[in-house]
Amino acid sequence: MPAMLPESDSEDELPPAWEERATSDGFVYYVNHQSKSTQWTHPRTGKMKRVSGELPIGWTRHIEEDTRKVIFVEEKTQRKSYTDPRLAFAVEEAPEQVGELRQRFDSGTNALQVLHGRDLNGRVALITGANTGIGFETARSLALHGCEVIFACRDAKATKVAIDKLLEEKEVAGKRCKFIPLDLASLRSTKQAAEEVKKGYKHIDMLILNAGVFALPHSVTEDGFERTFQVNHLAHFYLTTLLSDLFDHTTRVVVVSSESHRMATLPAGGLSETDLCPPQHKFWSMIAYNNSKLCNVLFAMELAKVSGVLSLVAEGFI
Repeated sequence: MPAMLPESDSEDELPPAWEERATSDGFVYYVNHQSKSTQWTHPRTGKMKRVSGELPIGWTRHIEEDTRKVIFVEEKTQRKSYTDPRLAFAVEEAPEQVGELRQRFDSGTNALQVLHGRDLNGRVALITGANTGIGFETARSLALHGCEVIFACRDAKATKVAIDKLLEEKEVAGKRCKFIPLDLASLRSTKQAAEEVKKGYKHIDMLILNAGVFALPHSVTEDGFERTFQVNHLAHFYLTTLLSDLFDHTTRVVVVSSESHRMATLPAGGLSETDLCPPQHKFWSMIAYNNSKLCNVLFAMELAKVSGVLSLVAEGFI
């Protein structure tokens, strides 16, 4: 029976003195170095885990001659580890009853906790509005886990400050970050950004549509659209369409929406451009924001339906 320890909804972190190991056939077990004991269930959650029976491509298993310990070697780099690389991909055994399901993450979980143990080397993510707020924390966490991150932002100076901050925290992570100018209030700028991405990349693993505006007074972009609608939805829609050649079935598109989409006022039928881009005398900034967030949700749903790309909706700050 596992020890009674505080529950953790954010991550299955092991208590001090515990170590996670795996048998050659994929069963995960736990070693308590203090009591010199082992058990099959996680000491915090009481759950059992399994990993794939095969090692990741490029890894081999050896026995050290001197110590007789099992050691894992990545053939390409000759990197050695006593930790089984399969443990990064361990999953809980399916519960027998619905009541046994346990929430892993909650509203207090941060991006670093979500990505704990993940190796994102070789992956490419493009994040709009990555220089601040949710976008920056997402970019930071992905870069720290090995992902190459494209900062698609309007403000070059602010983006440099953000990337410099990452360079200071961990130089190798900061070097994985690249700035591409993107002003979502301009469809011309959006197209130029997409063209620059295509010049440098053949595939995008993650497209995170994060940038947005809120509570702006009524204004019209150079393209003739109401600014909140264009920045929050239309330009992101256009960017996704322009980059679609870089997607495949492994690509993930994340659209940052908001609970405010529930208060949208768009009509269920007979939608017109005036509904999306109302004139000044019919404009209310909060309604414009709500409507743009509903457009985000509908866009994600339709993208998943027609393209086969997995599209996810994330909640923003409201």
